[in-house]
Amino acid sequence: MASSVPNIPSYKRQRVRKACVPCRERKRKCNGKSPCEMCISYGYVCHYMDKDRSSSSSFPVQKLDELPHAPESKPFAASNIHGNEVSSVDTQTVTNQSITDPVKSRYTIQHSAVAFPRCLGLELRSANPPRLHSFAWHCGIRPEENPSSHVLLSELITKEEYYRVSKVYFSVVHPIFDVVDPKQLAKNVEEYWAGNISNFEYGAVIAGVVALGSFFLGSIGHPREMDVVQYAKGILDDPTFSRIPTVEHVSAWVLRTIYLRATSRPHVAWLASCVTIHLSEAIGLHQDIDKGEFSMTSGVTLRRTAGFNEHTKRLFWCAWSINTILSYDYGRSSVALNRITCKPVEETEGSYTIHLVALAQTIPQGTVNTDLTQLLNALTAIHKSPNAHPFLLLTKCDICLSLYRRLRLLNHVLDKSVVLQIIDIGNAALSAAYALVKLGQSWWNVLSTSFQYVCVLLAIDTPESLSHVAAAMKTLDNITEVLGTHIALEAQKTAKLLLEDSMKKKRQEIQQLEQATHDRSTFENTNSLDIDWDALFDPSGTLGFM
Repeated sequence: MASSVPNIPSYKRQRVRKACVPCRERKRKCNGKSPCEMCISYGYVCHYMDKDRSSSSSFPVQKLDELPHAPESKPFAASNIHGNEVSSVDTQTVTNQSITDPVKSRYTIQHSAVAFPRCLGLELRSANPPRLHSFAWHCGIRPEENPSSHVLLSELITKEEYYRVSKVYFSVVHPIFDVVDPKQLAKNVEEYWAGNISNFEYGAVIAGVVALGSFFLGSIGHPREMDVVQYAKGILDDPTFSRIPTVEHVSAWVLRTIYLRATSRPHVAWLASCVTIHLSEAIGLHQDIDKGEFSMTSGVTLRRTAGFNEHTKRLFWCAWSINTILSYDYGRSSVALNRITCKPVEETEGSYTIHLVALAQTIPQGTVNTDLTQLLNALTAIHKSPNAHPFLLLTKCDICLSLYRRLRLLNHVLDKSVVLQIIDIGNAALSAAYALVKLGQSWWNVLSTSFQYVCVLLAIDTPESLSHVAAAMKTLDNITEVLGTHIALEAQKTAKLLLEDSMKKKRQEIQQLEQATHDRSTFENTNSLDIDWDALFDPSGTLGFM
């Protein structure tokens, strides 16, 4: 265990020929770097004497690390700016320098109002620089809200019931949304029911696992599922707990977002996904701070070990993927973070999170009016992505149909190859949807994807698309029969109505064509009559006829 902690060899101290000013004044060991490790640890402004200024940095270095990928060879110093002349330093890197408070697990940027007093104190070489705090954020006329009363989760569900329900969660949900460490969760569950862990934040995580496990049990779910859901909601909505966000807050919000996406209106789920991203930013999950510290529970700070670092990466990218895909499908803006440097997740056996993130990354980002080429390229990338899991097949189709709807608004006439790509993705999704329904895994898109696919086939309105409408409607009917819910019956009725309207439109078009054919035949028949015009206009003949 001792070998896993990097130790600084003693000979490094012996080779140092100079020490920074803060270390000299405080008589501390200095390793001669710029900034030195002591200044980084204590948040001092690391600087050297004037003769060594060229190798020093006067930029305030906070207790937590700089953002990764920042060029170490170009430190930001006051001497770099002279009047209107600005050095070639990366402006984006300088303005995005980050600060993280490991005690409160709070992340912010150097130029924020919360961080500026501390940065100023460090620049002024204050013996006691101001802490990272929201000084004068408001006038303090009213006190903050008092915490609400919450029961313990153990009063709603027994430990044995938890294990029964959690098996379903880890077999259905966890392979896709890998946001909970199973070993750590099992350990904390034992301590939670033993009374050793009384914090409500971790109870919200357990409640999220219980709620989703119970949901995928269907009709045999836990009888107090809604009470468990309300318990988690009460914890997450309590502002007294969100004052100091934790990793567990983000995990619980991800689980709640998934549950809301499967059970509630799109606006509610979208709001929850946005809150999750904002909480991730609040504790710096979107940044790759290898030596950073994160608060797992209130008052307990854990340093990012290799396993914990991988867990936080999966947590952030899951939250980001949910928000990105849901927003794109719903037609709302996703949360745009200033700079994401979190490293990609690693591929793990039995986990499909990496494929979920890859699908979300195919969605065009950063533009309101997406270019036509971007949409077509994204559609091609979606078509080429692997079919790793039935749920991911449905997610592929969701993104594909979202791309088509945007192409349709651009009045773009699809090539036959593009139409065949959409049909290929849609047909695979139909098979996956019916297979999941028969297994009792009622993901939200087993119904929504099937319904939207029928709508898109009718909208494309080509022989290639219309030839698949019958099979798509049949699958939708089968899924509706299995589900038997009001929303399923409503979707089935709407799809049939759209199909009838499409047929009605086709009949009207045929009638218009037949009318043109009828008018043509009448005109031709009139011209073919053998009329003796001389006899008709002869007065004697007319009189005789009369």
